[in-house]
Amino acid sequence: MTADDYCTMQCAQIRIALSALADGEDPGIDRAVVDTHLAECAECRAWNAAAVDATAAAVRQARRDADVPDLTASVLAAVAADRAPSRKAPPMAHAGVLRWALGFSAVAQLLLALPALIAEPGTGAAVHTGREMASFDVAVAIGFLFVAGRPAWARALVPVAVALAGCLLVTSSIDIVDGAAQFGHELNHLLAGVQAVLLWLLARTDRTQTASEPLPRQV
Repeated sequence: MTADDYCTMQCAQIRIALSALADGEDPGIDRAVVDTHLAECAECRAWNAAAVDATAAAVRQARRDADVPDLTASVLAAVAADRAPSRKAPPMAHAGVLRWALGFSAVAQLLLALPALIAEPGTGAAVHTGREMASFDVAVAIGFLFVAGRPAWARALVPVAVALAGCLLVTSSIDIVDGAAQFGHELNHLLAGVQAVLLWLLARTDRTQTASEPLPRQV
């Protein structure tokens, strides 16, 4: 081993000891040996000075970071406040009107269907078909009454109501044009169209109100 190799190895040991001292740990060698080497080695003195400066800079940065307040909650609250006015959520009174209107339309549908459902027994395809249609109307009316009480279910019935209204509109138009039905007799099918519109508006209102509710705060 040459003198340079020995010096390099000694410098490495001294620098390990200096790092340990900076971290408050046992340097593994006598402190007097470290001080003597620093007095004789300019390179180790420069290395130690750079290490001390780096440690001091890290401590100052850590203190600055600790002094900076956490603004996450304030920023999220400000964003929520900015977004709130932009939402055009219908008032609760609007949803209440739609629910009452849907409920009244369902009651009207029941009143129109029950006479055919509980009519005196008869024979013939017309009587049988009339009872089947009345049963269908009663089932749909009960579904609409349920949605009027539970508007969160409105979206589930929108496709059914729209499809029913569309089919009745098409078939009624064809029957009127062909002379198979009179216009006045088909007016009661307008109720299905009104119910489809009410159901769609109620579903849209419930979805908008759900989206406008604030998110739960995280602890």
